[in-house]
Amino acid sequence: MTDTSGTRSNRALWLGLFFTVLGPLSNWLYFHGAPAIAVVWITLFVPAVGLVFLLIGIRRAFREPGVYRGKIWGSVAAGSSVLVLAASVGFFFLARRLPQPPADAPQLGQRVPDFTLPDSDGHQVSLSQLLSGSAGGAPPRAVLLVFYRGYW
Repeated sequence: MTDTSGTRSNRALWLGLFFTVLGPLSNWLYFHGAPAIAVVWITLFVPAVGLVFLLIGIRRAFREPGVYRGKIWGSVAAGSSVLVLAASVGFFFLARRLPQPPADAPQLGQRVPDFTLPDSDGHQVSLSQLLSGSAGGAPPRAVLLVFYRGYW
């Protein structure tokens, strides 16, 4: 892509911007069944690769301004890339500090202790009542609890 003035397009800047934007957008992989730990590392690695391309492009633009274009645009793109990479790293460490569930919390498949709560009409209903089922019918396999605030 050579134009008439003899300058060439600095493709490293475009690749850097592409990879920098692609990094945070790769979170959609999580919703398609990719393992969560892989998505986190991809989200961190891809913007870092983009930053490397941007730095190469900026180096070209400043060392050989007669051949490559993009001093201003490359600087803005590299600054944006640094911000995106810093945000990705920050969110990575923030997510690692999220509180873990307590050790005594019920696990998947474990039976919950019996409890009694009022229903929407104010009548007391226990978990054992719900799981016993009605007379002559099969007991339910599960109970769904819905916690809501307010009165409608």
